[in-house]
Amino acid sequence: MSTSNLTNTSNDHATIGQSLTRCDDLCLAKRNDLTDLRNRFESSGRVHIPDILAAQSAENIVNTMKKDTHWNIVTNSNGRHLDLDASGIAGLSNDDQIKFADAVHSQARSHFQYLFANYPIYDSYFSGRLSKGLLRQAFEFLNSPSFLAFVRAVTGDNTIKFADAQATKYEPGHFLTVHDDNISGKNRCCAYVLNLTREWRADWGGLLQFYGANGHVIEAFTPKFNALNIFRVPQKHSVSAVAPFAGASRYSITGWLRSGADPNRAPGAQS
Repeated sequence: MSTSNLTNTSNDHATIGQSLTRCDDLCLAKRNDLTDLRNRFESSGRVHIPDILAAQSAENIVNTMKKDTHWNIVTNSNGRHLDLDASGIAGLSNDDQIKFADAVHSQARSHFQYLFANYPIYDSYFSGRLSKGLLRQAFEFLNSPSFLAFVRAVTGDNTIKFADAQATKYEPGHFLTVHDDNISGKNRCCAYVLNLTREWRADWGGLLQFYGANGHVIEAFTPKFNALNIFRVPQKHSVSAVAPFAGASRYSITGWLRSGADPNRAPGAQS
């Protein structure tokens, strides 16, 4: 990110204290560590922010994801993104499930690959499929003046205008191999992960890992309930494979904080 994207955020700081006091169904938790968060982001291009939402807000979202979400299984086939019905994949015969897993793993050995459950919040919102409910409210919250002001203040990037979003669920065997999120024309300033997994151990996998120039993992964030991870794009990262003995599903809402005009005009987005 060029320094021209980093602008004075004093106005954001001035309004954040007021916006954090308003809470309907979803709201940010009150906090006084913005300077520390900004310094950590400036130092490494990433930051882990605990206790991001009011506690009940996070509980409400994950309960909705568990009970009311129709999941897809997403993967990559020779550079083509696939959205597959999760129940259909689960209903395959043992032989067909083995063939499917072999095809996914074969590509993962030497190319970009992923396998996890998702619900496309951004696309569903604008197609009308997400006409009500807490995931709709969550998307509107992520594009609210208070949240956008907060992420601008943390990142120092006032070019951020809107957020897209997907719900994700990683279960044993799910993963996301190394990539940097940099796609021409998408105007991605930063990526974010809103962690919604109540209990998780690092040895269960599912870690958000960051890589140095030598290929070593230089930092990793373990899924923590009600925590927000933000990192600058481009930046090499992956999600490590979830172990077969993992004792829970790894839930999150993820997406990118983007500049420019939203092609679908997200609520609260600025032109």
